[in-house]
Amino acid sequence: MIVADHATILIIHGITEIGGAERELLTILERLPARGYAPCVVLSGNGPLVEELARRDVPTRSAPFPPWRKLAAYPRRASAVRRLRALLSELNPTLVHVNDIWWVPQTLRARAGSPGSTVPLVAHVRQGIEPRKVRPYELAKADLVLAVSHWVERSLQEGGVSPERIETIHSGLDLGKIRDRGDPVQVRNGLGIPPDATLLGTVANPFPIKGYDVMLRALPAILRACPRCHYVIVGRGDAAYERALRKLSERLGVDGHVHFTGFREEVNPILAALDVYVHPSRMESFGISLIEAMAMGRAVVATRTGGIPEIVVEGETGVLVPPEDPEALAVAVCALLGDTPRRRTFGEAGRRRVNDHFTVEVMMERMTRAYTQLLECRRPARVTGPV
Repeated sequence: MIVADHATILIIHGITEIGGAERELLTILERLPARGYAPCVVLSGNGPLVEELARRDVPTRSAPFPPWRKLAAYPRRASAVRRLRALLSELNPTLVHVNDIWWVPQTLRARAGSPGSTVPLVAHVRQGIEPRKVRPYELAKADLVLAVSHWVERSLQEGGVSPERIETIHSGLDLGKIRDRGDPVQVRNGLGIPPDATLLGTVANPFPIKGYDVMLRALPAILRACPRCHYVIVGRGDAAYERALRKLSERLGVDGHVHFTGFREEVNPILAALDVYVHPSRMESFGISLIEAMAMGRAVVATRTGGIPEIVVEGETGVLVPPEDPEALAVAVCALLGDTPRRRTFGEAGRRRVNDHFTVEVMMERMTRAYTQLLECRRPARVTGPV
């Protein structure tokens, strides 16, 4: 759906690293102008995302985003709200899109004291959220709440958000950009892995919720069945957690088979080089890297949690196991490694599923339609007769 005139949309995103949500944000920003929206992104400082936006000529502004619910950040709240309020007054956007729950309370307060206090506010819920946490982040006060999965939608409703204010929009990929798969042997060489090694991998910034430690505990059993197996971790996140993962891999005696790549701007060549994609999350609202792996034709082993079952069809595109269960994870991975035809069948079915349900075209159509409907609802009624 194309709107007639370009409307300024201010996107609030207080993270400057690049993970799955940020890769999706870049995809959205690239397509908004063709659908009638001129974006400007407010970020918290410098970082890879800021550099990438500058390279793409996307306008940005800077504002502090202190952790809203942490007591230590309380003294910084007032100045952070004032700075964001000043940006709202300066830019006078048609629409404000808060790109995750963390920054909703600050944005609501900034809007309340600005000249554009009636500007519609969209809150994008990308995180797994328990119903009891909906109120502290004041999500019911948003004019529209976008949920990345039906699982998130149910939590929002249980937490008090009116169903008519929620729109579930699954993430989508630009399939036209993933045709170049690269050379699997070259990928292995670049990672210091033997060219004939079996390769497992996960693309997710290392945080405890991603369950990397569970996968490491599964790795000894996997290596007993497949001694030439290696596991690659793609992403940059919690430094303390990453150090703990390195120590755990040493303690388990698998450190020679575990590879940390850090942030990679292009993950598709690594995904294409994998024999099985593994996603061991403790909780996942959706899982963009899962659809990225499926789009590359990879069979998937993932945890049965959050929105993941909306992506991975058990027994059709992959295998689902309980979270926090390294034994079940090892059994599932070993079974797929030992069954090449099944891996190929899963990979082909996964690619078809992404093509049918998780494309950027579907995502953008639903998102901009929701924008337009919201703006139409907020538009003053036209006077047609004498006053």
